[in-house]
Amino acid sequence: MFCRHSPIDFVLFCFILFYFIILFYYFIILFYFILFYFILFYFILFYFILFYFIYFPARDYPWILKNKRTDKLRDTLKEVEDLMQNSQCVLSKWKNKHICQLLFHSGILVSLSLSGPQLEKVVIDRTLVGKLISDTISDAILTDSFIILSFEDHNQLCFIQFTKKMDSPDVNKRLEKLSCLDFKISYIDILGREDRRMKRHLAINCMQDTVICWWSATSEGAWPWSPISCERDRANLLLLGCAHGKLEVLSYVRTEWDPLDASFSTNQPYQVYTVEHSISADKEPMADSCIYKCVRNKMQCVAVTRIPLRSKAISCCRDVTEDKLVLGCEDSSVILYEAYNQVTLIAQAELLPALITYHPSGAIFMVGSSQGELQLFDTALSPIKIQLLAQDYLPEATLQFSKHFDVPSSLMQIQWAAPQVAPASTASTNIHDLLLVRFDKGPLGVLHFKLGVFTKGQLGLVEIIHQYIRYDEIHEAINVLNTMNWNTMGRQCYICLSAIVNHLLKQKLTPDREAQLQASLGTFYAPTRPLLDTTVLEYRDPISRYARRFFHHLLRYQRFEKAFLLAVDIGARDLFMDIHYLALDNGELALAEVAKKKANDIDAESITTRIGKNEWCLKNLFCFNQYLSCRTPCYIRRRVIVSNALFSLKVR
Repeated sequence: MFCRHSPIDFVLFCFILFYFIILFYYFIILFYFILFYFILFYFILFYFILFYFIYFPARDYPWILKNKRTDKLRDTLKEVEDLMQNSQCVLSKWKNKHICQLLFHSGILVSLSLSGPQLEKVVIDRTLVGKLISDTISDAILTDSFIILSFEDHNQLCFIQFTKKMDSPDVNKRLEKLSCLDFKISYIDILGREDRRMKRHLAINCMQDTVICWWSATSEGAWPWSPISCERDRANLLLLGCAHGKLEVLSYVRTEWDPLDASFSTNQPYQVYTVEHSISADKEPMADSCIYKCVRNKMQCVAVTRIPLRSKAISCCRDVTEDKLVLGCEDSSVILYEAYNQVTLIAQAELLPALITYHPSGAIFMVGSSQGELQLFDTALSPIKIQLLAQDYLPEATLQFSKHFDVPSSLMQIQWAAPQVAPASTASTNIHDLLLVRFDKGPLGVLHFKLGVFTKGQLGLVEIIHQYIRYDEIHEAINVLNTMNWNTMGRQCYICLSAIVNHLLKQKLTPDREAQLQASLGTFYAPTRPLLDTTVLEYRDPISRYARRFFHHLLRYQRFEKAFLLAVDIGARDLFMDIHYLALDNGELALAEVAKKKANDIDAESITTRIGKNEWCLKNLFCFNQYLSCRTPCYIRRRVIVSNALFSLKVR
């Protein structure tokens, strides 16, 4: 018997069913919302991790400041800005790649700790304020063991010896103030007039046991009459020893001319290089590059090289090998003097070269003007365009700071972020891509050079040449290769030569490309300086294979005459047989006969002398010079004699 349901029960059932359906769909929608936000959360977390740990660190951009007390850092930076505006900065140097130090006129020492181009920590040290005989510091030497100070108005040097060492291996923790190092202050009298204020410069050798103090000879003015005027009174270059915790004068000398710069050699610790203003017999401006040797605590001038100039030199700098000297002149010309070849190259800068600094790799150097302009040159004196990082590729000849911010004062210093120590190797893997830029009253900044992933942050000779090849600037690449030394940089030279030749052999042969191939191979077969036997034995076989490829490249374009001359220099029978068969195919019967005869002669000679047909003797390695001598392109034969002095004009 069936029970009957009332309409009310049916309505109640439908309502309950509808309620459960609505609840079911609500849970489904809620589930999808939760799933959506869950996926969105992990999506955001993924990109946060990507940017925080990969993208920004790879580009040296901080996601958040590592300094937890940002207010204190901001206040300290404001204090440094006030110092730069109200006090003269007499020294700015890189203690290492991460720490830059500033010393002010009054003795305040500021240390800046960097992580890449980003500032992490600033320490202002006032320990020396009020403890010195004068607040007119002229120059300084800062080391981990001692500090040496010179003064403008006192004929004394201050020697500050630390009795406590900095033991922390972490460079970011080695920013202790001087008060924590237990120092002792002493003074030593030096030469010079008491009634004159003058800028006294200091320099120290890489062993940190010998110091020179020098000043301008013209700043002394007229001397009062004296019955005896000895050399000691006239000296303007002092040699001092700073060993065993004390400073003492060892020797003194007066330079023949007014010195522009004086510094120790980084390769010879007891050798001093000076650059002096001089004039010729015709009253023309010149620069004397002098070498002083310190022998038994005595300074002796052992070499003087006179470099003719078009106008007076105002700045100078040497490369890491000390073979090249760059001079900036008043007429905006830049002079590059090569000591080994005794050749002078000249180029015209787009600015007044008041400042010059060589990159630690020796591949490029930066020129700056007091108006805040920078221009870049390679070591062969070819200008390199430069621009700030931007989306549009618009490089310019110069970088002008006035276009990007107000420049209230003159540019005083540009310096690469590298400690002043002797280079370990020309093939060093250290990355030096930071350039300190200091203006007189501020600001103080660091330029970070973005070099891309292909160069791995390097600015060496190999990287510069590869960049030239990438933009098909082969003339500039060959000029840089010509400046390299096969005896000391054989591996880098071979890498550069093979890169240039491989690039050229992929191109269609033209007279220009042919001249470039000759010039690139000529850097080994007709070098500017003689090659050592070990260098010849190491690279003759791989480079001879490039010469053979060049030969077949000439044959491919039916340059029979030059191919024949190249085959004569190589001296391989198979090359003459290649000429013979190709000449027969082209109807050159006379050439085919001569090539066949030459191949037979080489075959007969190899039998009698037992020399393999593909082997070279050392005496034949430089026969390639015969092929290059009358066919060298104009940009390789660019040395010209001008007014009894060796000059080289850059042919662009």
